[in-house]
Amino acid sequence: MEQNFDTQTIKEQLKTITENRLFNKSPRLINLITFLVEESLKGTHLKEDIIGIEVFDADYSSSKNDGLVRVYMHKLRKKLDTYYAEDGKNAPILFVLEKGSYKVKFTKPSDVRIKTPKDNKTSSVKNLYSLKKLLLFIIPLMLITGIIAHSLNGKGKLYLWDSFMSKNASNFCVLADQVVVQRKCGNIGELHTIAGVNSTEDFVAHIEKNNIDSLQKPGYTFYTKAIPHSVYKLANWFFKHDSEFATLAESEFKYAQSKRNNIIYVGQQKTMSISKEIFLRNSKIFETERDYFIATKDGNKKEYRPKYKNDIQSEYAMVSFMPLNNGNNALYFVSDNDIGTMALVNNFTNVDYLKSFYKKLPSEASYFNALFKVEGIERTDATCELVELEIIE
Repeated sequence: MEQNFDTQTIKEQLKTITENRLFNKSPRLINLITFLVEESLKGTHLKEDIIGIEVFDADYSSSKNDGLVRVYMHKLRKKLDTYYAEDGKNAPILFVLEKGSYKVKFTKPSDVRIKTPKDNKTSSVKNLYSLKKLLLFIIPLMLITGIIAHSLNGKGKLYLWDSFMSKNASNFCVLADQVVVQRKCGNIGELHTIAGVNSTEDFVAHIEKNNIDSLQKPGYTFYTKAIPHSVYKLANWFFKHDSEFATLAESEFKYAQSKRNNIIYVGQQKTMSISKEIFLRNSKIFETERDYFIATKDGNKKEYRPKYKNDIQSEYAMVSFMPLNNGNNALYFVSDNDIGTMALVNNFTNVDYLKSFYKKLPSEASYFNALFKVEGIERTDATCELVELEIIE
């Protein structure tokens, strides 16, 4: 039976839930349950498209987005069941989401029987005996199936993505953005960039060093074409493997976040700010300048610079996979222009390509820096060739 609780008590319980370990690393689930609770308190009659627009995407439609809301509603119900069976078993209020409904019901624990792991132990001796006989058949079959799957060239392996897709992984995708400035009292929309100014701290240091008072930093930055393309590819890849990530602009990225999370970086090296402290710090071969890579091997230095000829753009791009603190990892997709970044993200979210690439590594546990030559016409990827590979010891 649904009970009447005061709004403040319900909101306190919502805060407790969203800060719990089962929810606090999933921004989408937090946004979803918060929206549902707030609208249920208002008595709003919710539909899938409304939830999709408010929580996921301003252009959401149930037909275009392949039931994304329904998928996350299913995830939310499972998370709530787990929460109330474990950490929230003494909660004074239960948030109930019945199947097929978007309305949250607020009830007392005594009015709802919560499924707990103990419920699975109430089977009769006869059922347990039947289960044991079934397992004696199933377990060997599963082992055989696993051996066959392993022999099929590692089908289903995620290689460098394993830590990002693990249960309760906390993932941040750092997006290379370009800080822009404008003249005070200048024309609206007349924006400029300054080499080396990639964050608010850089901007403040620049104007103080040069004694400038005619510039100001607007409250936004801009991204190149590679960023929305890469975020779309990565979002599909993570969703496919039942994981997710939060996005963060490079200009807002803090070093402390690399100590608590897996990090993915996407974009240009020339707009790096804090990421420069992490990228290639374990390399004994590679270094970067503003718009090109340098590899030094056996005392010989070679520069890898972008080229443009007959409408064909040739550039170099790097995938860097390295360990961070506390068992977390960092994965960098870096180039100076769009085609390099897009080509790398396309390839490294493709299981067949990963399987082929890992044949070049000593083991599936290897960390590495891999430099690729990418060529394309009109900023569209055409080819991607590995030219230098460093294994991080």
